[in-house]
Amino acid sequence: MLTMINKEFYTKLLLLFIIIQPVLDILTYFSIQALETSVTIGIIFRVLFMLVSLWFIFFGNSSRLKKYVIFYLMAMFVVFGIGLVYNFFAKPIFDPFAELQFLAKTVYFSIMLCSYLLLFTNIDHKNEVSHRILKAISAAMLIVSVTMFIAILTGTSSSTYEWNKFGFKGWFFSGNELGSIVAISFPLVYLYALIKYDQLKKIYYFIPVVMLAAVSILIGTKVGYFAVLGAGIMVFLTYLTYWIIQKIRKAIKPLTAMHLTCSFIFLLLFLLVTPFSPSFSNVSGDVDAINEQSEQTSEEQNKNQSSDDSGEDNSDKNQDQGQQQLMKSPILKIILSSRNVYFTEIYNDYMDASPMQKMFGMGYAGNYRESPKLIEMDFFDLFFSYGIIGFLFILVPFIFIVGLFIKLLFQVPGRLLHPENMLILLSIGLGTGIAFLAGHVLYAPAVNIYLAISMVLLMINMMKMNKDRSEA
Repeated sequence: MLTMINKEFYTKLLLLFIIIQPVLDILTYFSIQALETSVTIGIIFRVLFMLVSLWFIFFGNSSRLKKYVIFYLMAMFVVFGIGLVYNFFAKPIFDPFAELQFLAKTVYFSIMLCSYLLLFTNIDHKNEVSHRILKAISAAMLIVSVTMFIAILTGTSSSTYEWNKFGFKGWFFSGNELGSIVAISFPLVYLYALIKYDQLKKIYYFIPVVMLAAVSILIGTKVGYFAVLGAGIMVFLTYLTYWIIQKIRKAIKPLTAMHLTCSFIFLLLFLLVTPFSPSFSNVSGDVDAINEQSEQTSEEQNKNQSSDDSGEDNSDKNQDQGQQQLMKSPILKIILSSRNVYFTEIYNDYMDASPMQKMFGMGYAGNYRESPKLIEMDFFDLFFSYGIIGFLFILVPFIFIVGLFIKLLFQVPGRLLHPENMLILLSIGLGTGIAFLAGHVLYAPAVNIYLAISMVLLMINMMKMNKDRSEA
């Protein structure tokens, strides 16, 4: 079988793997419920696919980028290995299973990203394959939507939140991960519908879009709701701009008018149902809680100020207290769901760590002395876990995208800011934004597969633009 892993076989396997993602997540949910084990069907299948992807990277392709990708991965593995071995001797508590599991989840994203990049740079019909991938993602999200509605209607759906808030997560284990999947995937599902919708009778391509939008507000998380809202606004404004430009030039294309009308109707319907959704209720509750905490904080500051009016210069003292209180702010605690508290704890561990740990990381959850606890803000977790050097390796794909995007923004802005690229960019922006604020993306294999696809799609589009500009 290993000799069969070429670009044709890997493409078919990738499409199938994308489609069955929600199936793996549902099977994971039921296996955890029934067996209460951390080794699930989802983990087994994803590890197997990661091994297949590694084989494809090293032996199954002839991409011009192959040697650079292999060098990048090997160097990253060496850096992570140094940190792992050092932490075996340096950490107060070293749990080999937890450390290796977290390491595997981290490298999963990089391996997936590199294998997709090599695949796209090793095939001729890139547009055809990218459309097939978008179709597979739409099919996967249709499975998510249908199973969510079935779970809710049959009364078998689990709740997104245990208390205070309201929402459904169907037969999925983590509401945060499900919200992230919906947020990252929605712009891609919307993009596929726009690509296929070239006449009125093909309006059925928007069924997955509408269903996934409904799921986003039923989950009850902020990320899913604002992802759909942001995509709806962006698509409408983009096509409105196109329509205005074409009207000025007196050359309005029927397809632009169709997309503009469809995007306006979708955005209007989404805004109309918003007040009746769990997401709106939860966001309103957060706003009320923030206002209440702001009033309490203001009252406490006024009391402290009046008690400190003794004529002494307490500016330095007040500044230090203000910096300490900022990270423990009740408002930040509400917005970040207490992540700021965990950040403070691991940050203190990092400041007290050895130079070796600062360069290569403190491993899973830092130098904990009782029970491990991640911050659940991916970029901070990865920085503290893998140190300055390891974190820079993780950032390489993001740095490449940002650099090339800025370059093309000045050279071919018209092509770069096409609605197709803007939706892919929105998907990446949502993925990285969620990773930064809410976590459960970069080291969550169930989620980061969608982010890796978005990043590669944008990379390929931008690399083609850069090549065309150079040859012009």
